[in-house]
Amino acid sequence: MATRTLEDALNIIELLRKKYSLGVSELSKELKLNKNKVFRILTTLELKGIVELNPETGKYKLGMNLIKLEDAYIKSQDFIKVARPVLRSLRKEINETIYMAIQHKKDVIYIYEEPARKGVVVNSRLAQRFKAHKTAAGKVLRKAKKEIGFPMEKTILPEEEIIEIASIVRDEFYNPIAAISVIAPIHRVNQGKEKIIEEKLISSAEEITELLAPAFSLD
Repeated sequence: MATRTLEDALNIIELLRKKYSLGVSELSKELKLNKNKVFRILTTLELKGIVELNPETGKYKLGMNLIKLEDAYIKSQDFIKVARPVLRSLRKEINETIYMAIQHKKDVIYIYEEPARKGVVVNSRLAQRFKAHKTAAGKVLRKAKKEIGFPMEKTILPEEEIIEIASIVRDEFYNPIAAISVIAPIHRVNQGKEKIIEEKLISSAEEITELLAPAFSLD
């Protein structure tokens, strides 16, 4: 019974992640669960700060404590510690915002950021989820599962006036574990700078991959 209740709670959290805001009746219908059971689970999750109730609409959304849990998970990833000096060096070389992202199901989550030291910067993606197929980071992670080496992907979002260029980091078994990307305003990335970014991204990806191999082998 406890296992089933936990599974139901996780399904509620996952559904709220997708739909953002739902009431008891909507959750009950979507998950085919009794309304009273849904309400009891929501009450427990609300006490723990995992969900929040909007008293005006009577609907629930994910709470701040879930964000803290996700942030704690991100910080627990050892490969970020290994990659950090390389990413900082890359940011200093090109002076644009650098990210590391991981894939989770059909999304990518940006788990580390080295912001550009310029007056015009893009909105931060740190700890945010995006559909993988809409980002260079997501596209290159999928591509890297089928290709060898360090492939590149580029995504231009004219409506946001930004460009993202990404490559991947591999573990000791040569599996892609994260993407590293540069995100910058389009007007700052001409053809010449784009080529420089691609070269330095691949160089940084190779360096992090080499550093990670002994780190993983010690586990």
